[in-house]
Amino acid sequence: MNRAGINGGLVFLLLIMTTVEGKGDVSFWKTTVTMTCPNNGIWYKGDIKDESTRSEYVINNYDENKKGHYYCEYDDEMDQMRMYQFYIKGKVCENCFELDSTLVAWAIIGDLLVTGAVILIVYRCAQKKSGHAAPQKPTSRSAGRGPPVVPSPDYEDSSDAPDQQTSAHPAIKEEGRRLCSA
Repeated sequence: MNRAGINGGLVFLLLIMTTVEGKGDVSFWKTTVTMTCPNNGIWYKGDIKDESTRSEYVINNYDENKKGHYYCEYDDEMDQMRMYQFYIKGKVCENCFELDSTLVAWAIIGDLLVTGAVILIVYRCAQKKSGHAAPQKPTSRSAGRGPPVVPSPDYEDSSDAPDQQTSAHPAIKEEGRRLCSA
């Protein structure tokens, strides 16, 4: 893949991320739930009004009793009253947290970039340099060259030596003949 394609893909991803409109959000962190309204507003849990005006509503020590319908009323850019609704139902624990999808996406992109860089470095280092290869020397035992090999005296023919079986004990010799003739 060429560099223009990679650069174009990265620019496209950055444009998508910058054009996404900010909206409300819910995040779980250990036993805390945080709801975010798109703008400063008044928060409600069911019909119960929270008097403070803010963009975030935090529930500490969340448990099953605090699940339900929450919403915030806020003024948008055109001064119209808007309502942003949440329905919260989740399980929390002391040692758990919500995994953000953008964090996972950046981790995957980073991993791919690092892996690609390592592959590129290995590829560049492993490439052979262009040039002529040096001629190889022929081996010293090429066919048709050199004097014939002289046999070693350690490996002399033993046909002149007396047969080991014939010089063995006569009873063993006789037993061997019977086995062979049977």
